[in-house]
Amino acid sequence: MGMLGWMRSLKVQLGLAACVALLYPALVAFRAYRDERRCFIPVRRPARLSLAEFAIPGLRDVSFTTPEGTILRGVFAPPRNRAAVILTHGSQGEHSDLMPEARLLHGAGFGVLAFDWPGHGQSDGRIEWGAGERRALTSALGWLSAQPEVDPARIGAFGFSMGGHTVTQVAAEEPRLRAVALAGTPPDPLVHLHWEYRHLGALRRWPARLALIVSGMKTDEQVPEQVIGKLAPRPLLLIAGQDDELVPTWMTERLFAAAHEPKTLLVVPGAGHGGYAEASPVEYSRGLVRFFEALTR
Repeated sequence: MGMLGWMRSLKVQLGLAACVALLYPALVAFRAYRDERRCFIPVRRPARLSLAEFAIPGLRDVSFTTPEGTILRGVFAPPRNRAAVILTHGSQGEHSDLMPEARLLHGAGFGVLAFDWPGHGQSDGRIEWGAGERRALTSALGWLSAQPEVDPARIGAFGFSMGGHTVTQVAAEEPRLRAVALAGTPPDPLVHLHWEYRHLGALRRWPARLALIVSGMKTDEQVPEQVIGKLAPRPLLLIAGQDDELVPTWMTERLFAAAHEPKTLLVVPGAGHGGYAEASPVEYSRGLVRFFEALTR
């Protein structure tokens, strides 16, 4: 190859390298934006488990409506002890995700109501992780309070992940929730976003944050870490998976530090983001049931 040919080859190689240098950051940023934006796109799918597969006596399909007319769907089994717990799933989930908790609690005599958040599963509405979800939980609380088998003064809530985000917001202003358990719940949505998109720094974090803004989520509105203190003097249980990489234990410990007594921290050995009952069935079931026994006293 002559000098002229070598120079041409070098130019081509440099051009390709420049294209890669420009395209790679754009691709990384796009993927971060896309991944976070997916959390706000409706996840319409049938329940993963049928009523029979829940294996809970008396479980039935239910629906109720929010003040703006959004129809929410889920399942309900009445209590034997007059106390009941609302179970809420996380982002991109549906009510079947709470089957282990529903079984444990109903087996101990509690009523259980597990429903799909707006835009999830079989529920109508849009996903915003804000006011719409808070109205949904308040509507669930109103519906449950009206059931003849339930004592309205004996209702608690269990929130998983982003479900716990909304449960904290509502419980801070809603005294009818007499006991609250939060599992794998981030203390602050931006803290969680910065952790989840920590690799490559701002190249991933800023597109992901832009996705939150475009989706309409108000990240500075009733941040769990800032409002969780309002739950006192009601009992609070915080649950973390020892091996959770999405919401690591230090996040749960940070939320725990912001809360007031009475509060309990349960770190489940071998559990990741969920799967607590499978990872440590005896310890988890004992801790969860004992905590909600506060509703029966």
